[in-house]
Amino acid sequence: MKTILISDSLRQFVPGENILNRGNIQILTAPSSQGILSIHRNVKPYLIIIDLNMPDMPGGQLCPLLRKESAPDTVKILIAADSKEAGIKQCEQCSADGYITKPINAALLLEKIAELLDIPMRKAYRMQVKATVAGEIGRIKFAASTINISATGMLIESGQRLNLRDTINCSFILPGTLAIAVTGEIVRILKKPTGDAYQYGINFTSISGAAQRIIEDFVKSQAEPAE
Repeated sequence: MKTILISDSLRQFVPGENILNRGNIQILTAPSSQGILSIHRNVKPYLIIIDLNMPDMPGGQLCPLLRKESAPDTVKILIAADSKEAGIKQCEQCSADGYITKPINAALLLEKIAELLDIPMRKAYRMQVKATVAGEIGRIKFAASTINISATGMLIESGQRLNLRDTINCSFILPGTLAIAVTGEIVRILKKPTGDAYQYGINFTSISGAAQRIIEDFVKSQAEPAE
């Protein structure tokens, strides 16, 4: 059995009826950094999910302590942080195995958990579709088009130059659906061989449940699971 130890503030984003019931998983929670440390010393969880802004001790200080009290590579640590550059740098510098930005996208969090636990996810539904996207980063507005889309992210193409980790607001309409608005983080950049166009892989960091269902229903109605 693998044990996951989760900060109380993040527990709501990890529903047990999801991927966790496809593995032999036990979930424990703690309200503070000291609580996390205490349980870790007694139980030795396989994965610990903490907040960078933990009560009584920042996650950036807690992570090295957890590493110090563990044999090398025996615990995986995932940290939730604000999308600001300073918070992300703290996550990268404190030897965490991964981070996720706020507001928390539950579907993306579950994907990261599955990866760290080595639990196979159900094959993702992703659909190639062309839709016009109205994008905005800060005060800059730009146009883009979708290449493909899933319930957790999309690939877009635009002449606007963007950067890794940029947070962008996007609105678009898929064929036969209502208007959808999402916030996402750029996690991949591909330069087109010709011209000035770039392709950007975006993970949704803020998406309403209704919008996520619209995308899921659209993709499932149009495509078979990706091989």
